[in-house]
Amino acid sequence: MTSVSVEAWSHGDGYLTVDTQEWINDRGEYADDLTDGLREWMDANGHEWPHDDVIAKWITDRTGEPPAGLHGDGGLWHHNLVNFSDHLIDDLGFVVLSSAGYGDLMITVSDRLGLYVAPTVYRSTVDALEEWADYSDATGECVNGHRWETHDTVRLHAWDGADMTTYRVPDLVRVPFDDRSRAYVACPTCSKAVRFACRF
Repeated sequence: MTSVSVEAWSHGDGYLTVDTQEWINDRGEYADDLTDGLREWMDANGHEWPHDDVIAKWITDRTGEPPAGLHGDGGLWHHNLVNFSDHLIDDLGFVVLSSAGYGDLMITVSDRLGLYVAPTVYRSTVDALEEWADYSDATGECVNGHRWETHDTVRLHAWDGADMTTYRVPDLVRVPFDDRSRAYVACPTCSKAVRFACRF
C-alpha cells in the first residue's frame, strides 16, 4: 500500500497526495532494457512524443505482433492525469498494455510545466487492471479506530457505513502551529489525525 500525505496551505485548505514514484513502484518493476529500447527507437524513428500509436508501432516492430489492452483484451489503456484534479498523483500520463514476449507493461510519460520527459517502461507486478486505474481511492484510520475512505480524494465517508454523513476532505485539513509539514486530516468523529494509505 502506498502511503498518503496531506498537502496543506492552512486550516480547511489542503488535499491528499502520494509520491508518484512510490505509487508506480507498488504496481510495476522498472525495465531498463525496454526503457532504453523505446527511447532509442523513438530517436531513430523521429518520434518526439510516445503517443499510443507510437508505442504500438514500437511493440509491433520489436515483437512482430501489435499490443493489446492489459491481459490481451481490447485496445491500449491510456490515462493522462496532467492538469486534472481529484486524484492522488499528478503530472503523469501512462499507458498499460499487454505485449507478446514482454507481458503486461506500463509506460509512463510526464509533462512537467510543458517540458517533455522521456518515457519509462515498467513490467506490471499486479494482476488487476483496477490497480492501475485506482489513483483516487484511499482509506484511513485515526488512533481511536475510526476508519474512513475516499473514492475521489474530496469526499470522506465512514468505512463501515455507520456514519452516513459525507465530509469534505479539504474542510478537515488541520495545520498545527502553521507548520505545513505537520498537516493532517482531522477525524470527523474525534478530531484526531487520520492516517491514509492508497488501498493497493
